[in-house]
Amino acid sequence: MRVASDVMRLVKTHGSLNEIFALDATPRTWASDGALREFVRRVCDRSAWTGGSDGIYLYDPSGANAQAWFFNPDGSSAEFCGNGMRGLGRLILDLRGTDTEVVRSGGRDYTVHRAPSTPEGVRQVLLELPPLRFDDAGLPAPFAGFTAVAVPNPHVIAVVAEYSEPRLIELGKLADHAFAEGANVSFLQSLDDAAGDAAEVFVRTFERGAGLTPSCGSGIVASRAAYSRVTGLDPARRLVVRNAGGVAAASIQVRDGAWYPVLEGNATVVYRAEVDLAGHQAGPVEYAADETSAYATLDERNTTYLKEHGIVTAHP
Repeated sequence: MRVASDVMRLVKTHGSLNEIFALDATPRTWASDGALREFVRRVCDRSAWTGGSDGIYLYDPSGANAQAWFFNPDGSSAEFCGNGMRGLGRLILDLRGTDTEVVRSGGRDYTVHRAPSTPEGVRQVLLELPPLRFDDAGLPAPFAGFTAVAVPNPHVIAVVAEYSEPRLIELGKLADHAFAEGANVSFLQSLDDAAGDAAEVFVRTFERGAGLTPSCGSGIVASRAAYSRVTGLDPARRLVVRNAGGVAAASIQVRDGAWYPVLEGNATVVYRAEVDLAGHQAGPVEYAADETSAYATLDERNTTYLKEHGIVTAHP
C-alpha cells in the first residue's frame, strides 16, 4: 500500500520544447543509486504515462538557495542542463514569490531572474551562468576544427555554412567514443549574409545521454561563445539563437578575462502530476493548456522562419 511520503510532485517543463521534468526530491529519497536511475529511465521513457522527457531535475527548495541534481533520460547524471534550469528556476521563483533566485547544480551557482512574458503570454526567464571555459587542447578526429567549451558540461561546436542533420547525428554518436566523458555536439549556422556580423543564428545539439533534442540550453550558450571565438563578434552582443524547438537569446559578459554566459528564453509548464518512487502515476495529471497554447503560436512562427531560411530539421 502506498503511503503519503512515497508520493512526489512531478512538473513537466520545457525550454524551446526541450522537455525537462522537475521533481521536489533529492537523490537520497531512493534507497540506492540503482533505484534512482531506474526511476529516471522509467519516467523519461517516451512510451511511459508521463510522455517522457529529455531529462529530469531533482531539487530541494528548503535552503536559502535551492539545490538541484540533473539526470539524463538514460539515468546518467550531468553537471547542468540550461533549459532545465530555466524551467526549474521559474518554478522556484513562483514558489517563493520572488524575482531572483540562486540555484546550485553540479557544485556551481546559477542565478535566475523573472523576465517579462511575451505578448502571447509565454513566460520568460533570464539565466546567468558561471564562467565557461574554452579547452584549447587538440581535439580527436573527426572533431578537428571544432571549438571545445565547458559550461561546465562538455561541448564541441562547429560553425557551418550549411546545416546537415544526418552529419550532426553521426558526429553526436561518435562523441561518446572520442571523448572520455562524452560530449555534446552542436552545429551553428548564421542566418544572415554577412558572416561574423549575424543578428540571428541557428543552433542544433546532439546531447550526450539524450541524443537529438529540440533545444539545448547549455548548447546555446556554448555555441554563442564559440561563435565569438571563431568570428570575432563582440561577446557582449545579444544574439538571437533559433533552434528546432523555439527561440532564445544569448550574450557573454566578459569580466576580468572570464566569460559569463547569459541565456534568455521561455520557461513553460506543460503539466503537473504526482508520481511514486517506482515512477508510477500516483494522482491526476493537470495540464497547463493556456501555456501550451501560447507557446504553440511562437513555435509555429519559428518553424516558418527556419524554412524560409533553408533550415531543414525535425523534432526527434
